[in-house]
Amino acid sequence: MRGTIAFPTGTVTFLFTDIEGSTKLAQQYPDAMPALLARHHEILNQAIQTCHGFVFQIVGDSFSAAFHSASDALNAALEAQRLLHNEEWSPAPIKVRMGIHAGAAQVDAVPNEVRYSGYATLALTQRIMSAGHGGQILLSQTAHDLTRDKLPPQAQFIDMGERCLKDVVLPEHLYQLTVPDLPSEFPPLDTLESFNHNLPTQLTSFIGREKEVDELKKLIAANRIVTLTGSGGAGKTRLSLQVGAECLSLFSSGVWFAELAAVTDPALVPQTLLSIFNLREDSHRTALEVLISYLRPKTVLLILDNCEHLIEACAQISEALLRACPKLKILASSREALGISGEAPYRVPSLATPDPAHLLSLEGLLDVDSIRLFIERAVTAKPDFKLTKENASIVAQICSRLDGIPLAIELAAARVKVLSLTQIAARLDDRFRLLTGGARTALPRQQTLRALIDWSYSLLSEPEKILFRRLAVFVGGWTLEAAESVCGAEGGGSEILDLLTRLIDKSLVTMQEVAGETRYHRLETIRQYSREKFFETDEVETIRYRHLAFYVQFAEEAEKQLQGRRRVAWTHRLAAEQDNLRSAMEWGLARDPESALRIAASLPNFWTTGGFSAEGFRWIQQATVEYMEKAGEHGPPSLRAKGLSGLAYLYMSLGDNINGKRVAEQSVALFRQSPDQSGLAYSLVSLAFPLEFLGERLQAEAALKEGIAIARAEKNAFVLVSALNSLTRLTLNLRSDTDAAERYADEAIHISQEAGIEWTTAVAYEMKGLIAARRKNYDEARALIEKAVHVYQETNASFNIILAKSALAHMERELGNYAVARDIYHQTIVAFRDAGQTGAVAHQLECFGFIALAQNQNERALRLIAAANALREKGGTPMTPDEQIYYDEQLKCLRERMEPTAFESAGSKGNALSMDDAITLAIEEIHD
Repeated sequence: MRGTIAFPTGTVTFLFTDIEGSTKLAQQYPDAMPALLARHHEILNQAIQTCHGFVFQIVGDSFSAAFHSASDALNAALEAQRLLHNEEWSPAPIKVRMGIHAGAAQVDAVPNEVRYSGYATLALTQRIMSAGHGGQILLSQTAHDLTRDKLPPQAQFIDMGERCLKDVVLPEHLYQLTVPDLPSEFPPLDTLESFNHNLPTQLTSFIGREKEVDELKKLIAANRIVTLTGSGGAGKTRLSLQVGAECLSLFSSGVWFAELAAVTDPALVPQTLLSIFNLREDSHRTALEVLISYLRPKTVLLILDNCEHLIEACAQISEALLRACPKLKILASSREALGISGEAPYRVPSLATPDPAHLLSLEGLLDVDSIRLFIERAVTAKPDFKLTKENASIVAQICSRLDGIPLAIELAAARVKVLSLTQIAARLDDRFRLLTGGARTALPRQQTLRALIDWSYSLLSEPEKILFRRLAVFVGGWTLEAAESVCGAEGGGSEILDLLTRLIDKSLVTMQEVAGETRYHRLETIRQYSREKFFETDEVETIRYRHLAFYVQFAEEAEKQLQGRRRVAWTHRLAAEQDNLRSAMEWGLARDPESALRIAASLPNFWTTGGFSAEGFRWIQQATVEYMEKAGEHGPPSLRAKGLSGLAYLYMSLGDNINGKRVAEQSVALFRQSPDQSGLAYSLVSLAFPLEFLGERLQAEAALKEGIAIARAEKNAFVLVSALNSLTRLTLNLRSDTDAAERYADEAIHISQEAGIEWTTAVAYEMKGLIAARRKNYDEARALIEKAVHVYQETNASFNIILAKSALAHMERELGNYAVARDIYHQTIVAFRDAGQTGAVAHQLECFGFIALAQNQNERALRLIAAANALREKGGTPMTPDEQIYYDEQLKCLRERMEPTAFESAGSKGNALSMDDAITLAIEEIHD
């Protein structure tokens, strides 16, 4: 080994390598593997030393080398790959993946060994290398920038884009180095975006736990459900996320993370699981049935996090899902096991801690996980922090006294910014002595963690304590604006930003960017602690009312913004605030039904276009009932009218046009008693929809024209274009006047574009597609509907996407393009089911049946049509008059084709089908 003085330090370029599939090679060729490895080592050592590099670690087949120059590292990688590629390997080729990155690192020389400190740089190099494949050379953005002007002849970079690497906070831009004489085509990079998952990006690196991760991966392979148990702050969540990330390649349908910490009602557990799979409640199936239907065929790892306060509900739903979904596996975390059959509990141990009485050497301490965690988090708080011979014993004492609990260590390490290590150790001693009555015996983990949080709380100033407690009112995070309004002093909240910043600095609040907006959160253990402190005060009711008042204003502002240029941004904001909106409505229903109704009546547009109609219907129905019972006839008619208008809208969204018409008529009557003319116009537009689909088209036309006149007078662009779009469709169906319909659609587009309302522009494009289809300009129709779908996607109008695709499928079916139609129906019927739209599912089943009939599959056609009829009867969603006419014609044709006995038999079989079985029958037809 060369003298340590020659090893690079400060800014260092690292080259990490390993053999692809080395374990498999060793198993297949146990006798030849030692010789293969020896030759591999010779080649790597030769290439690295020739290019002025320093090999500082070899573990098995993995090389770690340091370079003064990034160009030297690049040349070493190229030379090594050429030698490896040209070698005549036998009995199997050796393919090596390589990663290059440059960053801050310090050389730590110890007897007979050279180590580098600089975890972030070393870890990122390792992850870059691990993302590649045998024969591939990958570089970070930094390494690319340092070498791009000094490339060898004919060498070039391929831009691989920004990639999410395991356990790396931010995406890293990667580049592949290629030369003509080496392979350049490789499989997709092994990065997180290559797999289906919703694992959140971690803001800190994952320290240690290699043994636990390996054990848990083996347990998951051998068991259907594994439960991580342990006290709060033991690191269960972080460990489960790391295991999930490392299992991504094993589950073809993905790894999905369900955070249950914010769920307080056990009945909402299924709803939370629905949301992570983008499923919706179904008014005619339980949430569990919807989940089972979706997960049954899929190979999924489901991570259920923070189950302890919902233990029975989590146990019941886990057992039901595992029984019904053979390819599903569950990784749960809780302070106790779920207690169900087949469960493999796994106690999450604390991080390894040193014995202060028998202190290891400085080098030995760097291998202890709790010390490594403390150092990294301390460096984050105080960049010049270092473990030294002088402070090593105090750091060891702190980690030991905290029982190796990760959260406790992180909170203590954050204090190095304002306290010396000696002060931290002294305060811990004082606090623990207080909690144990002076005894020096080991403490239970929960008590230890609570002691630390008590201690952290005691260090806060009084204003910080007040904010810390009041923030407990929020569910699922909050914004600065919300904190200022709800938690600030009476008449203002200018002090909140400073106080919130201090809480972030003290690791009691975290922040993240969500859709361009900064949101704040807290770790679950700290959130629970703050709730306890909050409920000990006499201000709970005051703060809950402030919370309610803020979200009333937020919802009403969101309603306005959804009708204008900022629709997309506000759709994201509403999605992020759903838990707070639910909490506010829940409090309002019990204490202030008027406020609850003001929130609920502002959200129908968000609920319907986002596919939340079933949930929204329940909220607004309950709020309307509670408000009417309390206010009777004395409340302002405009609020009652708005609530009924929203309720009508949701009735219609769920396919119940009869009740939609009834409630919309009540809304119109109340609006006529109020000064709210825009509300009246929109209520008339809402009323026209069920009138049209119930066959009362002249009445629908009159309602729309009145609504248009009022909207023009009020200069309400959103209501005006909504009415014009509806009138376009109605004019086609009532009068078959394509010219008049086109004038209405063109005006809707013009006004929408002037007002910047992209969503209603998309609706108008869809209407123009229907006009083109009526004129038999089918290519134009397809282009217009696809254009509408594109805009719907950009504006997050997921339900409109389904409707537009369904309209396109209807056109293709009517043209006899049955294969195309069935492919689209395959997408839409599943989407309608997942959105809880049973009436729409019934109509899609009928359409599948009509295609089967056209292709002389008479029995299958009747089974599908009968299943649809049963679903309509169960859900109370009858056909529109036009649908009924066509249905009767098709049914008559089937009667004429089939023997009476066969007709009755097929009909009975169809009636007996569940919705899921009927959908399966319909989809299977695609493969015929």
